[in-house]
Formats: sequence, structure tokens, C-alpha cells
Amino acid sequence: MFSNWLNELPGALVSGIMNPVLMIALAAAIIAGAARLKRERRDVRTAVKPWYIEILSFLGLSLVIGLLLSAVISGSGLVLEVFWIYAVSVLMILFTGSGQFRLLSAGFIFPLVLAAIYGLGYSGITLPEWIPDLPVAFITAGIIMGLLLIAEGLLIQLNAVRQTSPRLIRTPRGLKAGAFFTKRIWLVPLLVPVPDGLISETGWWPLIAVGDSFSLMILPAVLGYQLTVVHDLPGSILKVNGAQVIWLGVLSTVIAAGAFWAPYLIFAAFGIAFAGRLFIMLKTRAICRRSGYHFMNGERGVMIIDVLPGTPAAKMGLMRGEMIHKVNGEIVKNEREFYEAVQKSRAHCKLEVLNHAGEVRYTQAALYEGQHYQLGLILIEDRKRETA
Repeated sequence: MFSNWLNELPGALVSGIMNPVLMIALAAAIIAGAARLKRERRDVRTAVKPWYIEILSFLGLSLVIGLLLSAVISGSGLVLEVFWIYAVSVLMILFTGSGQFRLLSAGFIFPLVLAAIYGLGYSGITLPEWIPDLPVAFITAGIIMGLLLIAEGLLIQLNAVRQTSPRLIRTPRGLKAGAFFTKRIWLVPLLVPVPDGLISETGWWPLIAVGDSFSLMILPAVLGYQLTVVHDLPGSILKVNGAQVIWLGVLSTVIAAGAFWAPYLIFAAFGIAFAGRLFIMLKTRAICRRSGYHFMNGERGVMIIDVLPGTPAAKMGLMRGEMIHKVNGEIVKNEREFYEAVQKSRAHCKLEVLNHAGEVRYTQAALYEGQHYQLGLILIEDRKRETA
């Protein structure tokens, strides 16, 4: 059997590459990168990160996670009905095309497929024979759903947390505030065994049985994440968010596996995954919206929104979320005062900075001709720009 799988592997890879989900998701990643560059240049007048960051995220760590999950799925003998690959691919195409990457979660997509199956059945429509309608037929899909939720949480913690983009927004009072925006899309390709023929001959039992014939197919799972944070540094928020999704995935996987002995538990697994993922998303957005705007200039100084790599600010160890209180001994309260204070001493700059704990620290650096006019700092721009 495994020798046959090795022979089928090239064909599975080709079919996976030709799957329209892959091309559409890659195009979405490129478009998201272009939109980010345009927004950064509009908000902070420079591109903070290079244009290819979204592509590296799309094809980076997620491929490794997909390889590991494929080994777990194939090694445990799970078999996925072909219908799930087609149905999940259709929803992933729709959600990717909408640009709402927050919907690209296994916790939404898999339960919606299940709801569609039973919704069509209860509406009186006769389902084709190749569409499963028995609880035991959904066990593998439920386990894969849980594993993909775990993968999503890991990607939020390990990738999204490091790829947030600064932006400037208007508060309801008309003031400018800083925010951090992340919009990521990841490809997690899964190599899964599928039964030969339209339906399995093993009574829908989703485990490989001796003597049965199976093939390999690639499920190009596309996961996404999207969030705007205005009240705190994004690192802590996204790490907590990722941990919540991981634990939801673990719970869903355990319940789905329990359906081997109690088949109707599979409905609990799908329901908990959907409700849990929706709750996590809505709760996180509500916290971000009701907690107020933290990144604003004030009497204590100028807020740092981001630091460009390789600049004097980066060498001085300045960090996003810190406030610059004094520049060369002068108190500064906005971007204009900061720029004027820096220009008074073109060869050297000494800063008094308030760190995240509100404690004062001092840092300094020599300045050279041709360096960034704001030391490489992204600050909140108070003055209005001139328009042509």
C-alpha cells in the first residue's frame, strides 16, 4: 500500500498545485501585500516592511506545519471522503475572494459544509450518493478540522504576531491615534488518503482497512487571520488569541476522536468548533474596540508607532509603544516639535524615553548625513499634509 502511495505522490502534488484554491489564495496574498504597502505609504509615508512579506508568510512556516499534519493524518490511518476536499475548497475560494481573511478558519468552514449537507437533506433535496450523510462519515473531517485549528493558533502566535503593520486612524473625537493591523493568509497543504471510487466500501468507517484500495489527494487548506489593535501592543493580544484557538482545536480534536465510539459526538465537535471560534473572534474585537485608544501623543511626549530596521532608532533600541519625552534636553509633544529638536543638533541626538512601564531611560546616537529625517521612527503625525 505504501509503495503505491509513493507512486501516486507526484500525481497528488500536481493535482494540488493545479487546484484553483492555491492560485486564488496566492493572488490574495499578493493583493494583500500591495494594499498594505499603499496603506503604509498613505498613513506613515513609508513602507515599513517589504512587499514580499505576505508571500513569505503564505509559503513559509505553514508548509512545514502542513507536512507535519499530513504525517499525523496518514500515519494514523485516517481516510477523508473526496467530497470534503471539494466542498472545503469551494468555501475557501469564496472566503478568500471576499478579502475577509478572518473567515478563513477551519472552525467556520468545516461546520458550514456539515450544515449545508443537512440543510439540503432537510429541504427535501435528494443528495447524490457520493455525498455522505451518516455521522460516522464525518469523523475524519472533524479530526482534520481540529488539527487545522491547532495549526491556525500556532500560525497566529508564530507568524501573525511578528507581522503587524502600523497605521494611523481617527478617533471619534477627531484625534489621530496609532493602531496595529495584521492581515495574514497561510497555505497549509494536507496530503490525505481518500478511498478509490466515489464512496468507500468500508461502511463509512474512516480508517484504512487491509485489502481496501486508497489514493492520495492534497487538500490545500487556506487559513487566515485579520485584526486591528488600538488599545495595546499587538504581541500580547495575538499570543493570547493564538493560545485560545489552539486549545479550541485540541478540544475539537478530542471530541471528534471520541465519535469513533459515540458517533453523534461528531456534531458536538463541529458545533463547539464553530461557536468557539466565533466567540473568540467577536470577544477579541469587542475588547479592542471598548478599551480605548492607547497610542496617542500627549503631555508626556510623542508616541512611537514603529521603528524602521537598520536606522539610528533601531540601533538605540527604541521600541514601538514607547514615548519620547525629551530630545536633546527639549520637551516634545508632537511630531513637529520632535523634528525641530532633532534638527538643532545634526551630529548627535540624545533622547529621554518613557518605556512601556512608564520608567525613564536615556539613549543617544551619532547622526550622519543621509539618514532618516526622523531617525527611522514612525510617529503620530499631528499636522495636516499638503494636498496638490
